[in-house]
Amino acid sequence: MDTLDVRLLGPLEVTGPGGMVRLAGTRQRSLLALLALRAPSVLPATHLIDALWGTEPPPTALRTLHSHIARVRSALAAIGLADVLVTTSAGYALKIDPSHVDVTRFERAPSPRAALALWRGDPLADCDVSEWASAEITRLHEARLSTEEALAQQEISRGACGTAAAQLERLVVSHPLRERFWELLADAQLRDGRRADALSTVRRARNVLVEELGVDPGAGLRAIETEALACPAPDESSSLVGRQRETQDVVRLLEKARLVTLTGPAGCGKSRLARHVTPSSTVVDLTSATSVEDAVAAAFDLTARELSTLGNTLVLLDNCEHLRAKCARFVEANPRLRVLATSREPFNVPGEAVYPIPPLAVPDPDVPRSLAELAAYDAVRLFLDRAAHNYTDADAPAIAQLCAALDGLPLALELAAARTSVLTPAQIVRRLRDRFGLLGPLRAAIAWSHDLLTNAERSLFADLAVCAGGFPADLVEALAGTLDALTGLVAKSLVRVSRVAGETRFSMLETVHAFALEQHSSAHADAADFFLRLAERAEADSTGTLLNELRVEHANLKRTMDWFTSTGDTDKVLRLVVALNRYWHRTGNYSEGRQWLHIALRGSGPLRGKALASAAALALLECDYAEAVRHARDGLEADPSLAGRLHRLLGSVARERGYYEAALHHYQEAARASNPMNAAYAQQLAGATSWLAGDLSVAEADLQKSLKSLRELNDRRGATSSLAYLGAVAWYRGDAAEARELLDEALDTFGELDFKEGIAWALNLLGLVEHGTGNPKAARGLLERSLELHRELGDRWRQASVLEALARSTGQRELLAEAAAIRAEIGAPVPAIERDMARSG
Repeated sequence: MDTLDVRLLGPLEVTGPGGMVRLAGTRQRSLLALLALRAPSVLPATHLIDALWGTEPPPTALRTLHSHIARVRSALAAIGLADVLVTTSAGYALKIDPSHVDVTRFERAPSPRAALALWRGDPLADCDVSEWASAEITRLHEARLSTEEALAQQEISRGACGTAAAQLERLVVSHPLRERFWELLADAQLRDGRRADALSTVRRARNVLVEELGVDPGAGLRAIETEALACPAPDESSSLVGRQRETQDVVRLLEKARLVTLTGPAGCGKSRLARHVTPSSTVVDLTSATSVEDAVAAAFDLTARELSTLGNTLVLLDNCEHLRAKCARFVEANPRLRVLATSREPFNVPGEAVYPIPPLAVPDPDVPRSLAELAAYDAVRLFLDRAAHNYTDADAPAIAQLCAALDGLPLALELAAARTSVLTPAQIVRRLRDRFGLLGPLRAAIAWSHDLLTNAERSLFADLAVCAGGFPADLVEALAGTLDALTGLVAKSLVRVSRVAGETRFSMLETVHAFALEQHSSAHADAADFFLRLAERAEADSTGTLLNELRVEHANLKRTMDWFTSTGDTDKVLRLVVALNRYWHRTGNYSEGRQWLHIALRGSGPLRGKALASAAALALLECDYAEAVRHARDGLEADPSLAGRLHRLLGSVARERGYYEAALHHYQEAARASNPMNAAYAQQLAGATSWLAGDLSVAEADLQKSLKSLRELNDRRGATSSLAYLGAVAWYRGDAAEARELLDEALDTFGELDFKEGIAWALNLLGLVEHGTGNPKAARGLLERSLELHRELGDRWRQASVLEALARSTGQRELLAEAAAIRAEIGAPVPAIERDMARSG
């Protein structure tokens, strides 16, 4: 068992002799994580059900738990851990040594630093748990914060006050109500000779504690304040120390103006100040965006059409310079939004408050000063905080020259400080002086940082410039073969590390990225091929789990499309759009998918038929029936082998428009022309059509057959759709109990698969059941959530049905008018079965 490793302090990772465990569903990951958290203790089934479903589990919870246990045991066996998950009369357990679990290693770690090194993110970050498991997560969070406190205290005790202060600044922003962090921060600043900053920290803490908790600071903070006030004040010739004045000014402006724009050159700290001033606002980074509306909508998890629902909300638009005109139009078009923006130029719209951000204060390098005297200047403080060494008065002249030479620009200072592990301040100054005439201070900072790279790092640095919106480690391995050069770039502050959707991700600062773009690179084609292969792997992955990676890489997929289009590689354009068909379906990016397919279909190639089929499918999902029919018929002509898929599409168009006999004809054609999978889906859709037409006995027979076939083909999503349709049939023939049982199971599985369309559909049907069984409040909640999801997807056909159901449930007759308008626009009548139900209800 030496190779066994269970990691819970972040996304779940379980490694055995045969590699890393792969689990498809959220609840399966949650189940394994919970067992590991309590290993080797036995957990009763009731405990696990409470942890996974909360206090109101579905009736099928025990059966579903047994299914999950079987799948987890199979996944463990696949990596050589066949005997780890055991079943006893009392429940289930992972029979492993607790030392193989990172939680245990964290609790037994020899030092705070070693303990914190085990954390990769939030515990059980990719698991969905309830009840006692949530309490365990809370306990681990608290243990981590206590360890952060211990590490900060340790750093202060050994004299590394600058390092401790930098870490504590992050912690007080993340945990403003934890007074001990404020106390340690003020203590570190005071011990580091930063009296003014220590006093400012006490004032900030007092404001937070009084405003949020209604209490004054405790004895520890008051003692630090007394000590700081008793110290002689340093000779601060600048009022900009700690960006206090700018912070206060911007806060006051935000109270008066709807739009405040922070301006200034690259690297002056606009973004950092903006995020510091508005720590709880929604941040929209426009660096790689092309549409302001789409970027803001994505940040709020809305559609662009729903932006008007945002009321008096503060949003931070960051890095606006390349979209200045579009940002101006966006601000004027959304008068209820409050906006803080960062841009190198103002938007020039009425009512805009423009606030230029100056560089940090720098000392006169010709005036001799001690290091303590230099520390009164913000630029010097920033450099000392980030530097790898503790300096003496002997280094003071060079540090003063360095800060002045870099014009007090925070980005340049941080890059310079990152080099102090290999260069003295005097050596850095000499390198900068050699380059000022050609490059200027900011560009010089990046250039000399670039010059210090190894050949492999320099090559990778140029290659990575082709990425938009960051990049994954897999891309680096595809370009460079190893992660060694990436590690060097991260260490040298040219690449940043972050966590996105539970995964490690890398990016460059804006100005660093701009410099990298100037370096010669032939990686465009290699990077484009990498993202093409990623899309094709995601399309081929039957579990659908790889589709989440495509969400993160959306900007890079767009750049890949642009690259293939610009090079005229029509074959790869077609491959890419075909590979993204499921991605567009899953995420609801129907409109963008259709735009890309429009471009792809200008060319020709062996995949043109599949591209036409994708275009038909997306047109159907947006209820553009004429376009769907045109593309489907063109697809039949281009590739007769797609007859099964395309007849299913044509059948679905006819079904949604109420032509049930025509729909059944197409499904019969699809079943004759197709492989077993397509035949099973054709039978499912035929059953759905019979249900809509009101022929419930035929519908049930077809759906039962499709359910059996799809289960035999191991297609969980398809089988669950058949299950949901059977729930609908059960409800419409009057069996509420069976309908609820089937639909609860369907909703649970759709949730595990993260299939938004299925979730929306199951919620719709469960809302009908609740309404029909006398639970209007529950019905309204289910139907409103279903409507929200259908709107996100853009499925107007189902939107109309949900609106009509909501109207019956709530008595809001205006919803019927909205539904009627949708039906008139898309040309789809109320389904026969729903007309009958409306009359009987």
